[in-house]
Amino acid sequence: MGEGMRDDRGRPLVRSSDVDDLVERVTAIMSPHTVAPARAGEFTAQVFGFHTSGLSLLEFDYGMGVRLSADPLPGYVAVCLPLTGSMTARHQGRRLDACAGGAAVVGTPASELVMDWSEALRLLVLRIDLGALRSLAARLVTDQPEEPDLQFDPAMDNPVTTATALGQAQLMRRMLSDTGPEAVNPLVTAQLREQVMYTLLLGQPNSWTRALCYRPAPAHHSAVADAAELMRSHPEQPLTIEGLARAVGLSVRALHAGFCREFDRSPKQYLQNVRLERAYADLAVADRGHGVRVTEVAYRWGFSHPGRFATTYRHRYGEAPAATLARPLR
Repeated sequence: MGEGMRDDRGRPLVRSSDVDDLVERVTAIMSPHTVAPARAGEFTAQVFGFHTSGLSLLEFDYGMGVRLSADPLPGYVAVCLPLTGSMTARHQGRRLDACAGGAAVVGTPASELVMDWSEALRLLVLRIDLGALRSLAARLVTDQPEEPDLQFDPAMDNPVTTATALGQAQLMRRMLSDTGPEAVNPLVTAQLREQVMYTLLLGQPNSWTRALCYRPAPAHHSAVADAAELMRSHPEQPLTIEGLARAVGLSVRALHAGFCREFDRSPKQYLQNVRLERAYADLAVADRGHGVRVTEVAYRWGFSHPGRFATTYRHRYGEAPAATLARPLR
């Protein structure tokens, strides 16, 4: 890669040309497994990635065809999305085919997964904490699911779900590569992580799908008002809709229905408006001569995309953010 070019794959985590060394080092990242090369000869396997709270983004490029046998995953779900090449998996007697631009595979704690990777395979894996998924799912449902364990179908063959998961993963990788995981605004990280989990819970068939589809009971006015007050009091914090619902004793869907009834907008839209008001207030009193920038203010209030921030701001206030910043203080 040329000098100065960004590598969106993430930080180099593993580079090895020895199978035993490769297995040992990847086991430390994922779970116990074995690797059997499809051919003799030299190879250089590489793993890149980012780790954030509850979610890791990992890219595997082994440079050779392999058979990989993985033990049941300990406490996490692995969404396997081919970027190039293809793979075949066997799970509880089922054959699962995945390829770039096509289907994906979901590895779970339920049972062993045996995979045959093509030599051209570059595999993006979303490693999602199962406890975080269960917590979010429990706050979405209104009735206790018949199946207490959250289990996913291993075949992700809905093209909308696959494309959405891949797009969210690529967006998150781009942001993490731009700034580094430690420097990313926690407001933005929390929102992206929650979006990935929503896609898996609502887009991928699982043992709680039926419970997730029930219509929630109407939310009480006071609980909705409490959630709105939390947003207005602490918009600078990395608030999530799931966390707000938990704080006021509602399911996420009940909170959403309550906000639509009380405010004619979703909780996410309400929070965005609150943060937009704070951004406007900061820009209106800022002194441009002291180096204040529009992007700095936008990022402070959780707006990670300057163009979308400017469009939303103009629609709300009838002028560009830069115009507000440039206006002389009274």
